Parts: sequence; structure tokens; C-alpha cells
Amino acid sequence: MKKSLTILLFLLIVIIYCYAENNWIQIENVKVEINNLPKELNGMKIAHISDVHLPKNASSIDSLVDKVKQQKPDLIVMTGDIIDQSADLKTCGLGTLCNGLSKIAKTYAVTGNHESWNGNVEEWADILSKNNVEVIDNKLEIYTKNGKNIAIQGLKDGDKYTPEKIEGVPLILLAHRPELIGSYSSMENSVNPNIVFSGHAHGGQFRIPFINQGLIAPNQGLFPKYTSGLYISNNVKMIVSRGLGNSIIPIRINDRPHLPIIELVGTN
Repeated sequence: MKKSLTILLFLLIVIIYCYAENNWIQIENVKVEINNLPKELNGMKIAHISDVHLPKNASSIDSLVDKVKQQKPDLIVMTGDIIDQSADLKTCGLGTLCNGLSKIAKTYAVTGNHESWNGNVEEWADILSKNNVEVIDNKLEIYTKNGKNIAIQGLKDGDKYTPEKIEGVPLILLAHRPELIGSYSSMENSVNPNIVFSGHAHGGQFRIPFINQGLIAPNQGLFPKYTSGLYISNNVKMIVSRGLGNSIIPIRINDRPHLPIIELVGTN
């Protein structure tokens, strides 16, 4: 009897742990220093949404939107794989998510590989547009706060990063794939972004305790280098989200869904 109770207790703990790891969103606040950031933009907050994989999202859409709203961001960026390749765009909740986020703050988005694999990118973009989310695949937009500008460039998934000619304002790049940081930060580029937002790696899916190392990630293989948090390459800062949903591998271990909240801080 005692042995049976011990086994049941152990199974209950495992179930609760697995549920939490796959549904309990972790909010991570990260301060990122930007050279020559106008003082009017100091403290600007950006919420980073990535790899939601609707309808395989970690928590409910309402819960996610509420968590973002509580952070009071000035800007929201969505860095691809918002839908899963298997998603039905009419029923997966894409419009509901986009409408909820865009009511909080100006929201920009780029595609990931799952938008392409889904095969309905034009319909996906139309849903975002109708819900006031601006798709900026291979486009550059200017965001203004307190009379000062910040440039936001989007990279269509699968395309090569091509620097836009812009000077005198900070530059943000939305690019789904973190493993391509070398191309975003190359010394050969005419202009490099100050900060890159990426996803795709799902935190390495299973994170090894104590050493904060992911196990496997698409296009990076075993023990991937870029999976979660802040990285720096040639003075380019990159924030990688662990994502907010699952896809091919349906479970996370020691790798809670991830909502980075970035605060820009000037160095001048």
C-alpha cells in the first residue's frame, strides 16, 4: 500500500511538473544597452512574441495577451512561427491573438518557417493586417516615441539579410533564425542592427539543469549555441525567445514557455 502511494505521488509530481513546464509562461526582463539611444527612448519596453505555434500554444490566447498587457510594453514584435504548419487559419485563433496584442501596443511581425510550410502566407498576412499587426517581411518601418525615431526592419524567413541604408537612428531587426547571427552582424555589412529579435530554437527543447544548455534545436543540431536570452556578436545584441508553443516535439523539459520583455537603455 505504501509503495503504491509513493508511486502515485511520484506520478502526480511528474504530471504537475510537465504541465507547468509546457504551460506556465516565464516572463524574462532583460535590459539591453544601445549606443547613442536618444534619451527620449531610454526605458522603452518591447515585448517579444515568438513560436506560438497556434493552435499548439502553451497557454490560452487570453492568458498570453493578459500577461503581455501587464508588462505595459511600448512595442510588440512577433518573430515567426506564430502558427504551426498544421494550423487551420480560420480556427486556430490567429486573429484573436493579433487583435488582442495590437490593442496593447504597436505590433510588427515577420514570417517563420512554419508560415511558409503552412502554405497560406498571403492569407496569414491578411489576417494580421485586418487585426492591426503590420507584417514587415523585407521592409523597414519607423516607430516614433516622444518625438524620436527607431527603425524596425523585418527579414522574410529564408531570405538573406540585406542592410537598409539608414543612419542616425537605432535599428532593430526581426529575424526568425538565431543561428544566422553571423550574417546579421557581419563586418562586411554597410549597416548592422543594434538589436536582433529571433526565435526558432525552442530553447533547445530540453534544457540541461545547472548549465543552462539546450539539448537540440533546428538548424543548430545537438547542444545548440543560440537558444535563450541575450547574445552579442560584433556589438550586435540578439535576444532569442524560447517560444510560446510546441510543434514537432510536443513536450518541453526544464524549458518553460518564454516571454522576453526588453528594456532599451542608452549608454551615452
